[in-house]
Amino acid sequence: MPIKYDFKKLPRTTGNEETVRLYPQVVKSKTITFAKLAKEIEEATSYTVGDLKGMMKAIAQMTAKHLNASEHVELEGLGTLSLSIACEKDAEGHQPVITSPSQVKPHQLHVSRVNFDAKPEFMKELTGPFVRAKEPFPANQEQDVPTPAERRALLMSHLDEHGYISTTTYMQLTRLTRHHASAELNALVHEGLLARSGPSTHLVFVKA
Repeated sequence: MPIKYDFKKLPRTTGNEETVRLYPQVVKSKTITFAKLAKEIEEATSYTVGDLKGMMKAIAQMTAKHLNASEHVELEGLGTLSLSIACEKDAEGHQPVITSPSQVKPHQLHVSRVNFDAKPEFMKELTGPFVRAKEPFPANQEQDVPTPAERRALLMSHLDEHGYISTTTYMQLTRLTRHHASAELNALVHEGLLARSGPSTHLVFVKA
């Protein structure tokens, strides 16, 4: 089966003009359940579906145990799992700007994601072939997006009121895609109008 792809649009603002760059990205067709995967393995090996479900349940339980102990977990032939954590958002749904360790108590933290670092030998198995998808990304169309000047006004108004802004909040204000919103905020950093604040997992933008 081929790997289906399409191009995501990433508009970039330079001065008063916007140009669009295209980036290839995989188009997901469907999600394969573990039940289907186990059935395929059963047909190709001597393992039964019951064996595989039991092993997977045990692997999941032991993996969670070791991740909860701040350990990374290697999955043979696949890759390594690790955790990322984050602070609870404030009443307005924003990540707090942390300037001192004393600001954060343990109960204010949670696991935000599980990271997967694929092994090189597993990556070598992902060879394609590639074929252009017939159905394009629906997210390529940004509907009713404010003009650059209007977006700048919305941004400055939000910063005047709150002092900082996240990429997610800027997306909500401007109806831009994540790629477009992130690119626009970073462009304003390079122009000297904004500055980044906080670690990469809780990055916000403030007035420079």
